[in-house]
Amino acid sequence: MDCSYIGQLFISILCPSFSPIIVRQGRYPLSKLFLPNYMNDAALYHATLAIAAVHVDAINGRASSWMSLLYRGEAIRLVNRDLGCPKKCVSDTTIAAVALLAGMENISGNVEVLKVHLDALEKLVRMRGGSEKLGNGGVLHTTVFCQDVLAATMMGTKPRFEPIKYKKLTSHTKKFPEDGGTNPMSSDRAREIPGLTICGGYRDDLVNVFQDLHNMTIILQTVKCFTVDQMVAFGNVRSCIEHRLLCLPKQCPYHGTRETQCLYESNRLAALIYSNYVFRSFPPTFPLLVALKHSLTEVFDRKEQAELEVASEDDILSGAVLWIYCMGAILALSDNEKNWFAVRIAKVILAMGLDSWTDCDYQLKTRFLWSSKMSDVMCYGLSDRIEMNLPLERAQ
Repeated sequence: MDCSYIGQLFISILCPSFSPIIVRQGRYPLSKLFLPNYMNDAALYHATLAIAAVHVDAINGRASSWMSLLYRGEAIRLVNRDLGCPKKCVSDTTIAAVALLAGMENISGNVEVLKVHLDALEKLVRMRGGSEKLGNGGVLHTTVFCQDVLAATMMGTKPRFEPIKYKKLTSHTKKFPEDGGTNPMSSDRAREIPGLTICGGYRDDLVNVFQDLHNMTIILQTVKCFTVDQMVAFGNVRSCIEHRLLCLPKQCPYHGTRETQCLYESNRLAALIYSNYVFRSFPPTFPLLVALKHSLTEVFDRKEQAELEVASEDDILSGAVLWIYCMGAILALSDNEKNWFAVRIAKVILAMGLDSWTDCDYQLKTRFLWSSKMSDVMCYGLSDRIEMNLPLERAQ
């Protein structure tokens, strides 16, 4: 593959992959930022080729190719050269190149190298005078903020940068339509998700996030074609929601039972999975989603080791557990992972008084943050395993 082909892959495949939405005339924000500049700046040019080559390696399920290693090494060399130049070290192109190097490691999952790029990015933005001083009409700020949030999600840390300021979703009436009733989940039901009435102390923190996720889902379903400005707004709100989730404490800061402590953290993780799976269209093999899946199963492993019972006849409680398990299940890759989730989902189905996976799927579609794509994944990969476990769970 030559560099022109790799560059075209960045524009036509990688840029759109960060949001599952259609943009008028194919002008994605990343394309808007890099098309005018990346051919005119050597460091940004090679960083663009590097992230595109790493992305090609990732989607083909292979280790780093010679081409990705070549472009990565050259990009790092050129960035280091520019960092030694007073006029270039804090330029938009240099900061954009470092942001792309961080994005490259977000794709490859190389945490230690990612931390090095984030350290450099944080220092450069601070030297520039803060994120609000970045150019390219806010797109560079969006790119830096996005990579920071993605890195924090994968590493299980808090983001380094302050969130981008944005108006509440309800005030975007000129940019996005109101809920047109196309989603079977009503506003009241959305506020029930994910059943946090069991521990009212943290209801506001997480339920407000879930309401915003619901509103974003409605926008995604009703807006057929986004302008570039709308896509930037959508991406900023999405990243800000994830920023809020990452800044929440990992343990419930309010009084509650050990069961509700378990649900607090697992709901937070499941919400991050939903945002990245639905609003970014990342595949289950993406390192960020793999890390979230492992964190989610660890929470429930600790619960089971402590012999805590979170599935019960309480419809709200069991419904929350069902949704959390299913959010993890759509990321299951191995037979062991699929069986792990299938056994537990079957148990919750029976606790809710349901008879089959079909009944469960209806509950997910009408009560929770869910999509037909998720139903398809569950149907083809897990529904048979769940049905097989239902008689076994009934016999116990």
